[in-house]
Amino acid sequence: MNDYFPDSVGFQTVAYTAVASIAVLLFDFIITFDSEVRWTWGREWGITRIIFIVSRYLPFVGLAMTVYYSVGSTHGGIPNHGTSTDVYDGVRWLGIAASELLLVLRTYVVWGCDKRFLILTLTFTTVVSVVVLVISDVSASESGDSTGVFEGGRNSSIVYGLLMLVELVLMALTLYKRCKSFRLEGSPLVITLYRDGVVYILCITLVSMANCISIILLPPSYTGLLAGPQLVTHSVLASRILFNLRAMSDLQNTVADELTSLGVVSQPIAFQTPPCTDHTELCDFTNC
Repeated sequence: MNDYFPDSVGFQTVAYTAVASIAVLLFDFIITFDSEVRWTWGREWGITRIIFIVSRYLPFVGLAMTVYYSVGSTHGGIPNHGTSTDVYDGVRWLGIAASELLLVLRTYVVWGCDKRFLILTLTFTTVVSVVVLVISDVSASESGDSTGVFEGGRNSSIVYGLLMLVELVLMALTLYKRCKSFRLEGSPLVITLYRDGVVYILCITLVSMANCISIILLPPSYTGLLAGPQLVTHSVLASRILFNLRAMSDLQNTVADELTSLGVVSQPIAFQTPPCTDHTELCDFTNC
């Protein structure tokens, strides 16, 4: 006989948070839809565009699943709990991983598209992602299999700690490169690369930290309390990085063309952007 009684208040609170997150994500989608049409529609499909689509739209699926599982936990539990939580973790972390990849590619551009840097960072993030999935699966199994409800163990805080580690490493790499590249400080595109990267990392680090604290201090039924805000933060900021880069690149190209046509300069201005930005599809945020 199962003597477990789910914390209805906790699961309902998680559901409310997820619904609010959906509203925020939908609002951001509406106000940035024109930017998406302008900067992504009608362009050739490539690695960066695929990653963007995943990070942009998959969070809607993850948030809807959060609402469904939270509500289901207050009405007899989740059917096929093991399979359901595996699918949920896969969807949720795939969306976050896609956003992380956009940040990795942005850092790759900052580092002059050094392939050795790309290999090292991708290897590091891949290892962390695998560890995250393993810990998530073990934590969900240990906490939920016997009860059939949507909750995880205290080990879930390690997952968000690992996310913080990735973000802090990328921020350190960005700041280091910024300090070594003062000569590029006049380039609007490079300024956008550094600014967006640092702001993104600070915001997502704060959300990850809040997740760690809430999982440690609150009851197990609140494990997914900030899962929604985590997905929203990744998706919203990753989209803005892409849109801002494309806008700045378009502005620079327009100014260069106008100066050239007016005879102010005899050839297009270089603007001191990373040399691979316009020639490598993998790191080309402006033409993917």
